[in-house]
Amino acid sequence: MSCKICYEDDCVEIENADELFVALDLTPPEADGVILSQMGDKVFQLIRNDSEFLLILQKAFGTKGESKQPYLRCFGNNLGHGVTTGKTLSKALALLAEEEDQAYFLQTLGTEGLRRCITTVADIAEALEWLYGKEDELFLDLIGWDFIMRFIHSMETLGMVLKHLEKSEEAAALGKIGWPQVLDCMQTPADLTYAFSGLGQENVHALIEHLDARKLRQLIPVRQELSRISQRYLSNANALYLKERYDRLAEGGLS
Repeated sequence: MSCKICYEDDCVEIENADELFVALDLTPPEADGVILSQMGDKVFQLIRNDSEFLLILQKAFGTKGESKQPYLRCFGNNLGHGVTTGKTLSKALALLAEEEDQAYFLQTLGTEGLRRCITTVADIAEALEWLYGKEDELFLDLIGWDFIMRFIHSMETLGMVLKHLEKSEEAAALGKIGWPQVLDCMQTPADLTYAFSGLGQENVHALIEHLDARKLRQLIPVRQELSRISQRYLSNANALYLKERYDRLAEGGLS
């Protein structure tokens, strides 16, 4: 199929994404909206894959932070047609400099579209890297922690997600995951150090509170490690709290 577009005294037939790119390249940036408004949802029929979607997304409306929402709206509910992989998801978010554009993009893809793009925890982390303001919360709510936890098998992989959140958001995320699942991610001493080094100190305090004797024995099997871990990763208050809890639980059989 083709689409006829006109700008000033020139009219051309556009048959594919490459020709659309040329049309946008040969006209001034202020013409982009005029061209895309003439094409409407026919843009969706011209864009055949992810690379073509990104080609036009990068070109349309310049590269200085202008809103690209008019281009996104051409796809309507078919936006997922051009966004099918985690790489495309993160690259698109990197090109959307306005929060409103990112929100529209995420909401239009929706839970189903976003989940279809994600196959690894790296896909989640890379998307979070490019999100502004509260859009990281929107993204995580849309894909859901039940889905995210399918890719989380250690504190290191959980940390790949949490490190992109503000500390208040981190606490909310831990609450949504639930401490039992968080503790399930902690199977080795290395997981404990990832947690202590990555979490905010308030959340470290909450973590220590949830460590029972069995889990402490598993994560700190040798008492000599207690001082090393505390000195390297914990605030004075949390180091004291960990020692008190370790000693108290030791009385009940922790050695």
